[in-house]
Amino acid sequence: MSDNAVTKRGRGKPRLIVSDRMKARLTRLYVRDGLSVREVAAALGIGDAAARRRLHAAGIAMRSNIPRSRLRKLDQARLMSDLIDFGVDRTALKRGIPVRTLKFYLAGLRRSTAKADRKRK
Repeated sequence: MSDNAVTKRGRGKPRLIVSDRMKARLTRLYVRDGLSVREVAAALGIGDAAARRRLHAAGIAMRSNIPRSRLRKLDQARLMSDLIDFGVDRTALKRGIPVRTLKFYLAGLRRSTAKADRKRK
């Protein structure tokens, strides 16, 4: 079987079939070498979306966004304490999180808190 993915048609939505050789290559690039989806796509000479589809079809779990994952693992009370003491920029720097990511996270907290408040009324 070639390195190219094959789309199998039948009833319902077409299904992407990935050869064993392609699955091994995807696993090596994405899992073992730790390349990003964009880097995998570039190595294979395909687009980002095609690389994501092939990774999914091969059964390879996508990695989460590292800064957001690190942020979710923080103790929320401690994070709020740091925000009060140091502000957004210094807290982000102290925690090793991009400022933009921290602001995005805080906006999500505000939305979820407001939504919970509306439900209580």
